[in-house]
Amino acid sequence: MRPIFIALFLAAFLNGSVQAANVVADPFPPARFTSLYLERDEGGANIVIQLNGDTVTYTKTVKGQVVETKTVQPAGDDWFQFIQGLNQAKVYKWAPHYEYPGQGVTWVIELAMPDRKFSSDGMNEFPKENAEDQPQADPNAGPSVPFQFFWQAALGLVGKAAATAK
Repeated sequence: MRPIFIALFLAAFLNGSVQAANVVADPFPPARFTSLYLERDEGGANIVIQLNGDTVTYTKTVKGQVVETKTVQPAGDDWFQFIQGLNQAKVYKWAPHYEYPGQGVTWVIELAMPDRKFSSDGMNEFPKENAEDQPQADPNAGPSVPFQFFWQAALGLVGKAAATAK
């Protein structure tokens, strides 16, 4: 039964005809992204994950020098897992901007689908667990659980091992 479901899902996914109510109840339905840009800058290391046509590129720079790059063509299941990660992190509830005074991690999320756009960013601040539209307000705690769910999904999309939660 599972192979039939996966085949039907992938066929519908690739045709872009799946409606949110048919697969997930969360606001990010399986659909084709038209734009994806993710960036995280922490301790001198900058990571960018960006959609380029049908491929996704991961680039890591340290002190302005590219130290790692990887380009992948995610399969339908990879996109499905990424979208599930967005929903687990409740990204759709995140505020457009989070900021806490001082130096720390900066990050940017920009996503676009044919019918919606989403962006959020942070400077030394992350969305609060169980109140994602609010700031965590504790920079010493590091990335929040919702942000860690999101970042693990992003790394999974490009086949990178996700770091363990702090």
